[in-house]
Amino acid sequence: MDTGIALALLIEIVGYLLWIRFSKSGQSRYKDIVSATMFIVALLILYRIFTLNIDFGLVLAIASLLSAISWAIGKFLNLDELKTESRSYFFILIIITCIRSFAYEPYQIPSRSMVPGLQIGDFVLVNKHAYGFKFPGTNYLIGKFNPPERNDVAVFIPPHTLCEVQPTEARPDLANLSAAESQLFLNRFLSLQSSRCVPMGIKYVKRIIGIPGDTVVIRGYEIWINGNKLDQREISSDSQQTLLEETLDETVHIVRTLGLSEYEQYEWIVPKGRYLAIGDNRDNSLDSRAWGYFSEDYLIGRADYIWMQWKSFSELPSLARNQKIR
Repeated sequence: MDTGIALALLIEIVGYLLWIRFSKSGQSRYKDIVSATMFIVALLILYRIFTLNIDFGLVLAIASLLSAISWAIGKFLNLDELKTESRSYFFILIIITCIRSFAYEPYQIPSRSMVPGLQIGDFVLVNKHAYGFKFPGTNYLIGKFNPPERNDVAVFIPPHTLCEVQPTEARPDLANLSAAESQLFLNRFLSLQSSRCVPMGIKYVKRIIGIPGDTVVIRGYEIWINGNKLDQREISSDSQQTLLEETLDETVHIVRTLGLSEYEQYEWIVPKGRYLAIGDNRDNSLDSRAWGYFSEDYLIGRADYIWMQWKSFSELPSLARNQKIR
């Protein structure tokens, strides 16, 4: 556990015990001072949680459990204020935890990798039950796994953002590559991992183009899946960009190119339990072309809807881009 969070939690426990003591003895002044201190420390804990990118679903689940324990303590000690407040917090937290963990989770688009479909500042609703239910804040599946389909815009944790993941987990077929390809991938993956990994990983959003068993070939901007070339139709072009209408499994989406990857070539045979994902902004996306496959164990959900856009604090939120993601 992070040292800062551990110290703050220790302060919270001591404060909680002092709050109970002052409540029972009727020392309201000291009780108010302790409450204010605990509130400030709680804000610091939340700030540290966001800094460390700890899954907020897990935080909510733990907070729900603690509020239930506090409710029981209030009943045992016959402290009406503690009992009433803990009960209120418990029901609020458990409802939020269930909605966020099993229904929809909000996610803000942080980069331009999915332009033009998803813009920086778009807030999307991530369908948390699309691929099966998981225990809040973990990768433990509850019930049946529903595999993603090609063309899904998925939210997941890619392997290079996890510090403990080995390159062979990102490319289980590494031994089948030529010596030059294998070394190139290892150098690229390890470099990305050393500069970007955090203990809990970082959430990415990309379009799935390869599912287990698929043979995927990319030559420049042209893509073949199991020998079938994806239909691409130019819809606009200028000196800055070209927009293409791409059809994948009878579903149409828009991709953006800048003319930087004309001669790049890739070929994959997607292994069991792995998926291939790339961004719609083909020349400005850190995706499977750089870090390999992502595992089904690290699927978060499917991005279904844009419900708001808020680019910065200097601008007002907008509902103009509300739409289903395709």
